[in-house]
Parts: sequence; structure tokens; C-alpha cells
Amino acid sequence: MTSRAALFAGLLASAVATASCGESVNRVPATPAGPSSLSDLFLPRLNGLWGGDLTLIEVAGGTGAARNAGALECDGAAFDDVIGETNYNSLAITQSSTDLTAKLVSERTGQACTYKGTIGSGTNLVMHAEVCTPKILTIRCHPHPETGVEEVRVLDLVGSSLTASFNDPINVTQITGTAAHTYNIKSEDGDVGSLVARHSFANFTRR
Repeated sequence: MTSRAALFAGLLASAVATASCGESVNRVPATPAGPSSLSDLFLPRLNGLWGGDLTLIEVAGGTGAARNAGALECDGAAFDDVIGETNYNSLAITQSSTDLTAKLVSERTGQACTYKGTIGSGTNLVMHAEVCTPKILTIRCHPHPETGVEEVRVLDLVGSSLTASFNDPINVTQITGTAAHTYNIKSEDGDVGSLVARHSFANFTRR
């Protein structure tokens, strides 16, 4: 009997020791990896690569004869000639909570603008460009009707903004909006003007 009692006591001690080395049955389970907060689960999912056509819809500023007569009317006319023209653009968006960074690249011109902004209330976003390349564009205008001289204008892209809305508060499949580029303009004789070109997009989808 003494040997059996000793054996039982040894087995019991071994079991207790094993349990003490393992996980406690009362230990709180570890929190699984996931979003930093519950609210992030309900944010629109904009991260990724988007693409579609941008259409030039409007040119505004003091450079067109129909808007303001002056020495810089030729570049306004040059833009007017291509109103309605479309070209494919890609839009790469990186999202951190409600903060956004994005890069818009034109397939035709190679112009690229890097934006920062935020998701607004509802289903909209606003972003402003920190840098665009190439920054300088050169336009050769039609020969002057009186002198016959072909005039040259230098356009310095000084800013761009992107305003848009999306079609679902969480599972976004389409982005619609406007990109506006602001240029300072200089002619060969030093005259300075400004111009804003607005482009619309209605069907940016994921690529």
C-alpha cells in the first residue's frame, strides 16, 4: 500500500508541475492582429491603383481674348483648341486611416503630380499636389495675325488640386471628380499671366 500511495503522489506532483509550466486556463487570450481601431473597419477602401480618362473641360484665367484681352491671349486659345480632349491617367492611392497620398500620371504627356489629402465627410475626398513633373511646359502659338511671328509661351505649373467623390462608403469601385492645374505664364518679352485648366473624370476604376 505504501508503494502504491507513493506512486500516486508522484503522478499527482508531476501533473501539477506540468500544468504550472503551461498556459493558465484563466489567462486572457491575446488580442488578434487587425485594424488599429474598430472605426478603421468602416472607412472607405481607396488604397490601390485606379485608372481612367481625364477630359479637359474648362480653361479660366486672364489669357484668352474672350476672357481678358492682352498680350497672353495665344495660350488661352491653344488650350481652347483642345477642350474636350481626353487622355488616360493612372491614380495610385495609399491610405492610412483617413489620410491619403496619391500620384496621378498622364499616359500621353507623362506629367505626374503627387498629392496629399484626406477623406472628407460623406463619400468625398480633397487632395493638393506637393510636386508635379515636368513643371514647365512650352506652347508655340499660331503666327500673330499682324506680324506673322510665331509666339512662344512658357507655362510654369505652380499647383494642382484633386476633388472627388466615390460610389460607396466602404467598398469603393468607382471614383469621379475634377483635377485643376494652375499655371503661371511668361512670354518672351516678360509679360506674366495665369491660367487654370480643369479636367474631369467620371469612371476611374481599380486596375
